[in-house]
Amino acid sequence: MTKLKAAVIGTGNMGFFHAKNYFELDEIELVAVADIDKEKGEKTAKEFNCKFYSDYKELAEKEKLDIVSIVVPTKKHKEVAIFFIEKGINTLIEKPIAGTIEDAEEIIKASEKNKVKLTIGHIERFNPAVIALKKLIKSGRLGEINSIIVRRVGIYPPQIKDANVIIDLAVHDIDIINYLLERLPDKVSANSGKAVTGNKKDYADIFMKYGKTSAVVQVNWITPVKIRKMNITGSKGYAEMDYITQEITMFESNCNIETDSFKDFVVKFAPSEEKIAVEKEQPLKKELVSFIKSIKEGSEPEVTTKQAVDALKIALEVDSKTE
Repeated sequence: MTKLKAAVIGTGNMGFFHAKNYFELDEIELVAVADIDKEKGEKTAKEFNCKFYSDYKELAEKEKLDIVSIVVPTKKHKEVAIFFIEKGINTLIEKPIAGTIEDAEEIIKASEKNKVKLTIGHIERFNPAVIALKKLIKSGRLGEINSIIVRRVGIYPPQIKDANVIIDLAVHDIDIINYLLERLPDKVSANSGKAVTGNKKDYADIFMKYGKTSAVVQVNWITPVKIRKMNITGSKGYAEMDYITQEITMFESNCNIETDSFKDFVVKFAPSEEKIAVEKEQPLKKELVSFIKSIKEGSEPEVTTKQAVDALKIALEVDSKTE
């Protein structure tokens, strides 16, 4: 089997795991990593038995690559991604696709011109619990979806240097709600602020309207515990999903409408609880395997550039509407 040669640009927390997963995949040969932080980059290269470069351009000159993961600060996405795209290398950019729509469009235009595969690392699309939840919605067991509430909160991550909490965190759940409902919101509003960091928004409550469905996304870097949960209420039932544990619990309404002695309608609920079966897998590995498959088969990546731009547009709209 011919292995695809891969490299990772940026060896921070997420970049390290990109390197780890490439190293563990049979169809990939991890040839190099690059980072301006020499200590961090060399440590990653040593752990996964590949070369280290402090300059990604030198890496591209000296190594033959089929695929590259761009895991650098958002403001550098356009510069780094276009450099590799113009060399004909299939590119995965960690979310969001870019910091502005203009930058995103330039990246996409370059990929189309150079005929390379381009995808964006919206990792939660590959979370088995999210996939199972979408199947549950499509099956009709929850009925008509009335509301979706998401909490993605925790302490401030020091590795985030440029993006605020809306661009870094909320973009995940904006994309997932679009994915679950298979449409974009009609209306968006929000409240946000700077509670701890002082120089960037570190909390936001986002309200989105999808036809008859309302969605609320709470994100922050000020809650002392890490929570990643979604609750969905439908006309026939209610479901709770935990992104981290990859667990879903469903409560089916089983309501009976009767009349009391005064001939008034009385609704009686006898909800049944069910643990929805989810085969737990590592989302990042599933994401990389999916992208590799699209490269080998010549098919469209599961996460398209349009979907990534849609999520960014909404996140930027939210950002623009708040202080």
